[in-house]
Amino acid sequence: MNKPDCKYGAECYQQNPAHKAKFAHPVKSVAENSTVQAVTSNSGNMEIKKRSMETLNQQLEDIKRYKRLSSPEKDSCYSEGKDSSYEYHDLTRQRYAVPKVAMSVGNLRDIYDSQIEFSQQAEYKELCNEPKKFIKHKFLVLMPPCFEDLWQFCQVQALKTQIKPEETFLQFGLKLVGPYDVLAGKFDRAKVHEPGDYLRHWRFFYDPPEFQTIIVQQNSGVHYGYWRDSPDNTDGLVAWNDVKKGCEFLIVGENIFDAILHFLGNYASVTPFNKKKISDMKKLISDWAQSKDIALKCCEKQKSRKAQIVSKTFHKVGLVVPYDRKTNIGYRPLLESDEKIRAILSKFENLNRFENNLEYQELMRELQPIITAADLATDECDFGTVLELALDFFCSGVKSLHEVMKPLFFTGYSM
Repeated sequence: MNKPDCKYGAECYQQNPAHKAKFAHPVKSVAENSTVQAVTSNSGNMEIKKRSMETLNQQLEDIKRYKRLSSPEKDSCYSEGKDSSYEYHDLTRQRYAVPKVAMSVGNLRDIYDSQIEFSQQAEYKELCNEPKKFIKHKFLVLMPPCFEDLWQFCQVQALKTQIKPEETFLQFGLKLVGPYDVLAGKFDRAKVHEPGDYLRHWRFFYDPPEFQTIIVQQNSGVHYGYWRDSPDNTDGLVAWNDVKKGCEFLIVGENIFDAILHFLGNYASVTPFNKKKISDMKKLISDWAQSKDIALKCCEKQKSRKAQIVSKTFHKVGLVVPYDRKTNIGYRPLLESDEKIRAILSKFENLNRFENNLEYQELMRELQPIITAADLATDECDFGTVLELALDFFCSGVKSLHEVMKPLFFTGYSM
């Protein structure tokens, strides 16, 4: 009976008789043995090294001349007779069309970067033609239905007033930003950015990852945005924050129209000259929402979310994480109260981690038991605890704790 070959072949290290009986171990051929003997000799080593260097030099020269490296793989993507510029180098494991670059460029890293840039530009141009895909691909979230509803409202108003849709509320000091810049075509001719740039687009200092800015009041710290307890959430809850006043947020409604009405009723500068315009805009919004079956000032989703909150957090909107109330698994309170943690964090203000190293280390000793307790909670599947602590550090605004909160955020959001 033919036995299956051992995956280690003749080099198998196992001496177990049962293993020998179960698997076949082919013996090295005479040619192979001769090669091994040659390699072990000094003269053989020198000859092999010389040939290896010659082969490497030839490959480098081929790369400099954009020649395709010899490979047993066949590229089925391109057939004979096509433009010879369509090549790929097996070392990159990519199949991009090589752009026209100066022949003086002979570094593989430069070629690879050029290929990546070419591919990104092509992808970017294609995405710009489909705003929904662009937002999902670059901002990593899906927008609630009211996001497009407001844009349609602005487009209708723009036809009446001969202004751009994104400037519909500019007369009241309110500006559409963030993902609305995609709909406004502001990304069409922009350079390709590093992925994190999109996530930081119109992000204010105290905006946590759960918040995405979409409307700002000009020349102020007031801004509105969608609040998501998870990236795939499309409930459309809208929150407000004034960055100049601190880290606290307020849920103002369940769609973007609630945010506009909240601004017009609380922050728009009312004068005898624009009082009627504000009143007219409120009516236009109400009529539009009614025609689209959009419920204004509804609280059902807010009540549902409130029942799921496990802690207040420093930003006051509350933390919502997967939590089993029967088994109490998913979250446990922090080791210390919010007041105690806030008091410790206040000592870090204006403290430079490197200039005052001893003082920094002393304060970290006060925080370490709280961090350790949160880590232990993570080990026992109470993942919300470490996330609450990270958010509290973030909301404190203490810059010297950035490196401390990063692993906490990573663990909390990952788990």
